Amino acid sequence: MTGSRIARAEFAAPNPITAFTAAAIQQSGNTNITNFLQRVPALTGSRDSTQTSGGNAVYSNPFGAAGLNELNLRNLGTNRTLVLVNGRRHVAGEANSAAVDINSIPTDLIERVDVLTGGASAVYGADGVSGVVNFILKRDFDGIAARGQLGISSRGDAGNRFASIAAGHSFAGGRGNLTLAYEYNADDRLENDDRSYLRADQRQYLIPNDAAATNPAAPHNILVGNLRYPNESPIGAVDATGSGTPNFNGLGQPYQHGSPAAYYSTGGDDTPVAGFYSGDLAPRIERHDVNLLGHYDVSDALKLSVEAKFAQTKATSFDYYIGTYGAPITLDNPFIPQSIRAAALAAGQTQVAVTRDNIDYGRHGETDLRRTYRGVFDVTGRISNHATYDAYFEYGRTDVDITKLNNLLAANYTNALDVVTSPATGQPVCRTNLTGGNPACVPVSLFGAGPISPAALRYFQVDDTSFARITQQVANASISGDFGAFFALPGGPVQFSVGGEYRRETSAFEPSDNLINNRFVAFTEPTLVVPSGGRFDVKEAFGELNAPIFKGQRLAETLSVGAAYRFSNYSTIGDTTTWQVNGVYAPVRDISFRGSYGESVRAPNIAELFQPLSGDSNFFIDPCAPNELGHGTQYRAANCAAVLSAVGAAISPALQTASNVVGTRAGNPALKAETARTWTAGVVLRPRFLRGLTASLDWYDIDLRGAISTPAPSQLASLCVDQPSVANPFCAAITRTQGTGIISGYAVQPQNVSRFRTAGADLNIDYVIRAGKLGTFDFRLVGGYLDRLEFVGTPGAAATDNVDQPGAPKFNFNLSPSWTRGGLTIGYNLRWADATRTVDKLTTDNDPNYAPAAQLRYSELWQHDLQIALDVGRAYSIYAGVQNLTDQRPDPGNAINQPISAVGRYLYTGVKIRTGRFR
Repeated sequence: MTGSRIARAEFAAPNPITAFTAAAIQQSGNTNITNFLQRVPALTGSRDSTQTSGGNAVYSNPFGAAGLNELNLRNLGTNRTLVLVNGRRHVAGEANSAAVDINSIPTDLIERVDVLTGGASAVYGADGVSGVVNFILKRDFDGIAARGQLGISSRGDAGNRFASIAAGHSFAGGRGNLTLAYEYNADDRLENDDRSYLRADQRQYLIPNDAAATNPAAPHNILVGNLRYPNESPIGAVDATGSGTPNFNGLGQPYQHGSPAAYYSTGGDDTPVAGFYSGDLAPRIERHDVNLLGHYDVSDALKLSVEAKFAQTKATSFDYYIGTYGAPITLDNPFIPQSIRAAALAAGQTQVAVTRDNIDYGRHGETDLRRTYRGVFDVTGRISNHATYDAYFEYGRTDVDITKLNNLLAANYTNALDVVTSPATGQPVCRTNLTGGNPACVPVSLFGAGPISPAALRYFQVDDTSFARITQQVANASISGDFGAFFALPGGPVQFSVGGEYRRETSAFEPSDNLINNRFVAFTEPTLVVPSGGRFDVKEAFGELNAPIFKGQRLAETLSVGAAYRFSNYSTIGDTTTWQVNGVYAPVRDISFRGSYGESVRAPNIAELFQPLSGDSNFFIDPCAPNELGHGTQYRAANCAAVLSAVGAAISPALQTASNVVGTRAGNPALKAETARTWTAGVVLRPRFLRGLTASLDWYDIDLRGAISTPAPSQLASLCVDQPSVANPFCAAITRTQGTGIISGYAVQPQNVSRFRTAGADLNIDYVIRAGKLGTFDFRLVGGYLDRLEFVGTPGAAATDNVDQPGAPKFNFNLSPSWTRGGLTIGYNLRWADATRTVDKLTTDNDPNYAPAAQLRYSELWQHDLQIALDVGRAYSIYAGVQNLTDQRPDPGNAINQPISAVGRYLYTGVKIRTGRFR
């Protein structure tokens, strides 16, 4: 049972578990398991591939994140979600992280998925502070089974192709079995402009309202369309006179400046914002998964089993267009239009400065090729009538080829822009090739929209590959049983499980030579990239007890109490202990009460400990700019005055940076383990007068202290001034320029300074009605209520309320009724989530007139899915379905996937063939 090594009946489980079967997965039509699991209230904040594509992946996460699917339990982070396969750990899919890429888990081999709330560190070790997600795989297949599915959006894009086949054979009278399974999945790339409402002519953004400066009644932020980046253009923005702003476009015409709109503009020659940085809405993903499952029972005392897996995922996504900013072009360049050259000469200039967004170069992007290898060898058997043993060794490895696409080599690009007229031919030529010494250089013009020639691109544009490797080794041995040979309680013998585990994990990232030597143009990749990695091992001893005090007694159908304890010795942080106590009480068969209380830990991962000093860049919205002062805590204004005064500056609109700020990232070897106190309490109903009904309601409360906080660079400045004082690690990480106060640098480093607190309730109702000739009706409802989700930046600071934020709705549920009669099954699914905030609660509390009411919340999520399946004979079945039947789309505003992704209505059809069955 997930959450315990002690065997017990499902109704006697002390921890709340939400389980979904293989049938539920296939009835959903999802071939991406993360998409399916987002319907679980505890996992709504998980990252699927639409959140690891485009700017979300390539721009925001420098290396290796494209196409990742990672689970986020209780919104406490992917690194705090422990993912298991058959109750065992799984190697991570991302360098320097503990997060598992769910792409590596085969969809059609899943028997069920268990989602356990509550600290599980006492049973499974570190990382399970919010609970665990356990994938139980099918075994013992005898025969052949295959499935194929095709899907496409109602707009004719975002295609999906899925196929799986499994072949198995039992032998030795059923004592042995060997099963081989293969699975293929391919998802097509979906681009921003594939959705008309996200294109530049229709897209709207919520930005500061300039009119509010003179009209106190006006909302401080409004939706604005036709938004553009000022003073940059896809046809070139040329400063010919040294004024610092463009006065010509690249065609030699007077520059048409857009109308000012906060930090943006509208109209004119400026570059449209829509789609420029966000790029893809979904990546192109191709996945292959091969699994070998086998076992042989020599006897009851010796049972051998093996699991072997190879999974390959190739994900490609594109994000922004690489710009050329303020490039100096000398006046002997023949590409300069005559009107621009004349203006420059009249102003006494020897060169002009050109800023151009290079749409014709293609988007910057990333292809990540992940290969995961995993093997488990297990030996188990019976020692006596009261004890069994289990020992296994597991090895996992993930290799990642991280290829940055369409990067620009700075030296070559500079050569290509430095163009003169060849005295021999009268044609434009690279200055470095005047004497024929650089024949590969093809001259490039920044004046006009292009297009650039393929030959020119080949000289300075490259696809550049780095490499990462993550390994995991686990050796585990345990003995489980009961003390029935010696004594028994009125409810039965006391059950136990004891054992030990050794685990070793490594991670290494080897950047390319180009990255190490900073050969790319500015702001496309971090400026200081160095090899990184680390390793740790941990030795652990663990034990569990379950005491069934009463069973089958009057007013005590079941009464049991249990406990679990784990001691761990880490090579990095030393000793930790985790524990849990729990209990189950059922006065009658129809109702039971359950609860648990415990302490869990999360040890810092390899990146948090060992990341060497490396470069970074990020755009900041300065919290001390006048229009941002009211969007923080009560401390912000005074703290801003203090930090600015320290560098001889004052609050001013000029604080807002116009471009990215260069900073650094590094690990922190002094980190300690996080500690979480978790309790759950719930009730389970199985009324005999309503056969087939099971209902449960559970409360959870997780208090995580000493949490390791690694804020995003853009959060650092706000966290600095929103604490009770400026004497905090966030202020120490921000550098401001002397005299002006403008943010000029930053340093991101994890610290044990934060606290997370979350609490809420989960509701599960499953009601199966067998109505004879009318068929079988199955109703499943999974609901969630989020009471609190708080983040405290430093001890003593005010809590940030994250309830009602995207991914963390206050209320949400998933309703899945189905009807089966004969070979016909009709299934419906409704996924609903409460409307979430477009901005955090603190901002609107401090600024009631922040924006019009319609822009303060995203719409409720109403996703309707439908599937019809028909068995054709005993071995075949066909099915067809639609997801997002009503074609709900994202709301206008700054996000592109709230409250739902931009894929839209999705149609699919499939066929299943089976000549055998799994046991």
